[in-house]
Amino acid sequence: MSGLWKRLRALAVPPEESPGHRRALRLVGLAVVLAFAAFGVARVDLFRVGASLAAASPGLLVLAALANVVNLVFHAFRWAAVVRPPGVRVRAADVFQAMTAGFAVGIAVPARAGDLVRAHLLARRAGLRRSFVLASAAVDYVLGTASLVSLVALLAVAMPLPSWARHALLVTSVASAGGVAALFLLRPRPGGATDGAGFAGLVARLRSGLSAAHEPGALARSFAWGLAGWVAELAVAWATLAAVGIPPTLALSSLVVLATAAANAIAVSPGNAGPFELAAMLPLAGLGVAPEPALAFALLFHLAHLAPIAAIGGWVLVHEAGWRGRERP
Repeated sequence: MSGLWKRLRALAVPPEESPGHRRALRLVGLAVVLAFAAFGVARVDLFRVGASLAAASPGLLVLAALANVVNLVFHAFRWAAVVRPPGVRVRAADVFQAMTAGFAVGIAVPARAGDLVRAHLLARRAGLRRSFVLASAAVDYVLGTASLVSLVALLAVAMPLPSWARHALLVTSVASAGGVAALFLLRPRPGGATDGAGFAGLVARLRSGLSAAHEPGALARSFAWGLAGWVAELAVAWATLAAVGIPPTLALSSLVVLATAAANAIAVSPGNAGPFELAAMLPLAGLGVAPEPALAFALLFHLAHLAPIAAIGGWVLVHEAGWRGRERP
């Protein structure tokens, strides 16, 4: 067991990080979790929160978790659509496993370290450079954000948005537009260098990972999968709201998804615990929902995300660590 644990740690810890840096990140993440926990204890009746959790519908929570699995599958196809190395076919199954493993690491390790892990695992599985895969992950995030902005903007036509949601949509739209512009400005030139020594070589390798920007079809497929994924995310919110007895509506589900997506943009604490719950409670507070059922919803909404990731990604990590151990003499 100790050998497997060491191999898991080797997979879960990005090789570039120093022990001191990792320790500092963990301390910051723990401080964030404790600060939000103290805030919650001071503001809510924990017995009423417990009662709301106990009364939640198990069937609807299972439905929410299954909807998140569907969301993960769509996300894998979204990323796979823009991993376009010349002469190499990247399997969506490999993308899914690397992605869920990286997300599972993110539950325990703060500051988006899981992104490095998923890039590392996919690069090894597909025989690609990690810099190439990291750049393709950036394209994935840009298109994922763009698809969320488009979906929420369409919903905003049909329903009024509160001021915080309009502000979040504006900031996200600006960030999305900047990301799209950067993607097209930095994409590799046809016939340009894709490797080399030193810093220039690193830049060339990173830019090669943006090659999907030359393929409108790949971008369109990724964008479409992004829209499908956000629809699945709306289903997660809808089922979780219904599970705790809060009347689910398309408007409320959309606001919850927008708020938590914004909170997930910078994950300081492990699993983004604390900021995620606060973001999920924000739309409910605006509708006058009591803080206790709102917190119960936020906790279960987060659980509907983390449980499938921990189960699937944890299995991938254990399998990957065992495979690495069998590779060694």
